[in-house]
Amino acid sequence: MEEERTEFSTLSEIFEKNIKRIVNNREGFLPLFIKNFSDGHREYTNYMEQVFKVMRTIEENSTIKPDKRIMTLCQEYVNEFSKIYLSQIDMSKNILANHLETRLSFITTWNEQMRKFADNYQKQV
Repeated sequence: MEEERTEFSTLSEIFEKNIKRIVNNREGFLPLFIKNFSDGHREYTNYMEQVFKVMRTIEENSTIKPDKRIMTLCQEYVNEFSKIYLSQIDMSKNILANHLETRLSFITTWNEQMRKFADNYQKQV
């Protein structure tokens, strides 16, 4: 392991070293987030498959069969509920995409302005 330098000759060295450490460390969350989301999705899917398996078994072994009108009402209700839920997912996805795009645009603009400032300062020195 590299020995940590404790003496610096400039303020920029102090800030650069620490900010780079923070940014690089923060980037380590991405694989964790992706893995957790993927694992959670897989487990949720497995759970739902088990629920449906139990439901099918109960329906197959039941002597009581639901009335067609009740089935139609249930289907209409579930379809409408699903449309609303899917619409909310789409809205959330769009909000997140807009947030990330705005954040990237802000950082890019900030970076461009800092680059211009640095170039102008270098010309003056």
